[in-house]
Amino acid sequence: MKTLRFGCIGCGGMGTLHALNSKHVPGMEVVAYADVCKEKAEKFLQDFGGDYATSDPGDLFSDSCLDGVLIQTGERHHPALGIAAAQAGKHVFMEKPIAVTVEEALELETAVRKAQVKYLIGLCNRLAPAVKRAKELLPNPWITFGQCTDTVSGQACHNLDLIVHKFHDAPIASVYASGGQFYGLDQHLPADSFVATLRFADGSQACYIQHGRAYNALMSKYSFQLFGKDRCVYLAHRFKECHLSTSLAAPDFSTLFSGPDFTPANPQAHFKDARGPHGYMGHFDELVALCEAIRNDADPPMTVEHGRHVLQVEKAIFESLTTGQVIDYPRFLARWGTVQPGHERKV
Repeated sequence: MKTLRFGCIGCGGMGTLHALNSKHVPGMEVVAYADVCKEKAEKFLQDFGGDYATSDPGDLFSDSCLDGVLIQTGERHHPALGIAAAQAGKHVFMEKPIAVTVEEALELETAVRKAQVKYLIGLCNRLAPAVKRAKELLPNPWITFGQCTDTVSGQACHNLDLIVHKFHDAPIASVYASGGQFYGLDQHLPADSFVATLRFADGSQACYIQHGRAYNALMSKYSFQLFGKDRCVYLAHRFKECHLSTSLAAPDFSTLFSGPDFTPANPQAHFKDARGPHGYMGHFDELVALCEAIRNDADPPMTVEHGRHVLQVEKAIFESLTTGQVIDYPRFLARWGTVQPGHERKV
């Protein structure tokens, strides 16, 4: 098996996580590091090993020994770096969110498809073991309820991706939302908290609540409940727990993750148990999936189209809450000449 060699662009907390995870992925190694602060890149080289550190990501794009790059610089820089990587023939792992505007995301999508490189967006929760188990236990929920305490830009894309690309198989028919700026977060966005209702073409619905800094310690940062005709699946404590209930008695089935939570200030301390090969949030699995896609010449599970579409869902929510109108979602997508991934022949 050919070893796939990657460069890391953006040597912060998420870069640390992915550099650590890469050491446990068979046939993958990170050997080059780039950051606008060269000292950070040099620190990564010292900590994780490799060939060189630089302040210029162009050095990675021109390196014929690299198969791909891991990009985690923030959404304002993602499109330009992703386009440059694709044009250089490099496969791309990119942290979420994909971009600030839909237009930028579409430019990136065009470049990736034209270059025929593999691209995986870091919507890792779709690969989380508890999330996959929830889909098995309730393949077609009638109602999905999700809630999250965090910034919209940092977390909403993860949860909206689960709703529209994992839990519900039908395309979105309409979007309605209300909310506003209540916590002083996400000042560049119309709202930092909201309640959104997504109605799907099969009649199923999802309610998603983003509530800034109002924490519920019993539910942790985010949670989901999936309701079917005779059952409820509950994903709790950042997907460390998955419970199936078919009555008011105790849950019929529960799976629990017993390791510690990831600590952003010291990711290496809890790497093995929280986010590595035995983790619960899908970060390790997404690197495995990208390498498999490269070797098998196949699309990874979270594509550039998925990243663009999640951004469009978020934009539809913002348009609804600022106008007070229900958004006809297929018509909304038609502004860009796009349709929902996986439903190209259905819309």
